[in-house]
Amino acid sequence: MGGTGTANERGDAGERGFFGAGAPGNGEPVDPEAYAIVDRYVAEHPGGRERLIPLLHRVQEHLGYLPFPIQEYVAEKLGLSPVEVYGVVSFYHFFTTTPRGRYQLKVCMGTACFVNGAQTICDVVGDLLGIGVGEVTGDRLFSLEQVRCIGACGLAPAMMVNDEVHGHLTPNAIRKLVRKLKTAARKEREARAGEAGGEREH
Repeated sequence: MGGTGTANERGDAGERGFFGAGAPGNGEPVDPEAYAIVDRYVAEHPGGRERLIPLLHRVQEHLGYLPFPIQEYVAEKLGLSPVEVYGVVSFYHFFTTTPRGRYQLKVCMGTACFVNGAQTICDVVGDLLGIGVGEVTGDRLFSLEQVRCIGACGLAPAMMVNDEVHGHLTPNAIRKLVRKLKTAARKEREARAGEAGGEREH
């Protein structure tokens, strides 16, 4: 089965779809690029149910989480039921239905990091991004968390960006890191836009 509606039609369907209008994420618009990612992946990777986990990874890398309208769309495109897709999302710890940023900033608050200024690092990150702990920037690019010891005591104060550890942090180092991540995100968006433009020309 395939979805052929417009992005707006898909959004409307998602809000009143299988999971119901009250489901988390069903009241928020989903980036149309996420639907395009699903369409491209399905077109480029013929097959069956084995495509589900790689496809979910691809979408979550873009959105930072897996809202219910997208789960329903993935189910439709792969010929699965929404319950099957949700079952996989809820079973594996690396998938989440809670909004997170493309870059998940996790400030270590373990003892070594805490005594070396982890709270200051967290405050600087929050001020730079305009968010508090547990929040996500409006463009879904960054989210901020405080976590327990990440096992990098020798690098205190330390922070993880997704799965990469950054240590011996200072406010100035944080500013440089955030600028670098924003630049990387901009280049990534430009590259995707170029690919989409090339596909339309063909």
